[in-house]
Amino acid sequence: MLVLFFVAAVVGAYLYGRSQSPAGMSPGEQNSVKLYAQALNIVRNHYVEQSAIKPKKMTYAAIQAMLNTLGDRGHTRFLTPEEVKSNQQELSGRYVGVGIQLEQKGKRAVIVAPIDGSPAARAGIRPGDVIVAVNGTSVRGEDLSQVARRVRGPKGTTVKITVKRKNGLHTYTLRREEVNVPAASWALLGDHVADVRLSSFSKDSASQLRKAVEAARAAGARRFILDLRDNPGGEVDQAVQAAGVFLEPGQVVYIRKDSSGARQKIRVPGGSHPVKAPLAVLVNHGTASSAEILAGALRDDGRAKVIGTRTFGTGTVLAEYSMSDGSAILLGVAEWLTPDGDFIRKSGIEPNVVVKLGKGDRQIIPAQLKHVSPKEALRKDPQLARAYDELVSRPG
Repeated sequence: MLVLFFVAAVVGAYLYGRSQSPAGMSPGEQNSVKLYAQALNIVRNHYVEQSAIKPKKMTYAAIQAMLNTLGDRGHTRFLTPEEVKSNQQELSGRYVGVGIQLEQKGKRAVIVAPIDGSPAARAGIRPGDVIVAVNGTSVRGEDLSQVARRVRGPKGTTVKITVKRKNGLHTYTLRREEVNVPAASWALLGDHVADVRLSSFSKDSASQLRKAVEAARAAGARRFILDLRDNPGGEVDQAVQAAGVFLEPGQVVYIRKDSSGARQKIRVPGGSHPVKAPLAVLVNHGTASSAEILAGALRDDGRAKVIGTRTFGTGTVLAEYSMSDGSAILLGVAEWLTPDGDFIRKSGIEPNVVVKLGKGDRQIIPAQLKHVSPKEALRKDPQLARAYDELVSRPG
């Protein structure tokens, strides 16, 4: 009941802040604010463990609970001041940490690959290592975000990471530093096929994608696999610019639908020079937001076959609203549809070719091709193998 009081109150408080005047609230909204004050007063005066009463913590929880009722799972959300800074770092392509890319595999946090030049890479951490402890404390049962928070910390501090690999346990003491996370990377697979991975949509990811494609072409690539697996999205304008790497100017990237129901076609900007080589796109359930926009545009245009499993289903466009204490609300202010008009919220992008990873299979990204041969990579990653087969069977 107390949570319900908080949720109702925050709704009223939000509307109050928007109008900047109590007169701007409806009677029901004013009652919500009164309920919040009443509930807070009851807790403050009667709760047995007074030291546990943290007004800001309770308010933050109430705001998040309110946003959860909107149903925009994994997208619309509340950020604490610390999370605002972290989100800004991620969008800039830089963060303070040790330089490891993680994936959830069952109940384990598995290192996909260390970032080139990072503390983790210099120490000898390898792809496939499973994190079992951080600073001597087991991470068993924790999800990926919890493990990541344990690993991160202030610049210049150290963290001990214990990993499990075939020959036993290994513990590394790593110093956290500012790490530049490349949004795009690539490697040749053979038969003039380049595996190009786009891991996020940070501030210059579209430019990085184009540079990666051009570098691969200079190395002899004539066909491309665009790997968007586990790309959580980011800045929507970067998805539009990234579409211009493969689509002609003027082509529709997505359809924006606002709260009034009005629709606007968002197109590839003029002046882009698309690469016309054969293309396949890899997606999975971790492909979300702006990554889904790009995958949907390439699928609906017929420019590429989308291969893998159904995507996450983030069908909203976010706007950030700053709060007075440095926190923020990331709010879905518009829905988006694919160029063919598909509404993907909750349902996701359906691939042209469904390929699942089985037991013992694993995703292979370009950074790992430094450690495994193309033949072994295609054997371990059936999604990558299917994309490769699709491309080499076509002229190009």
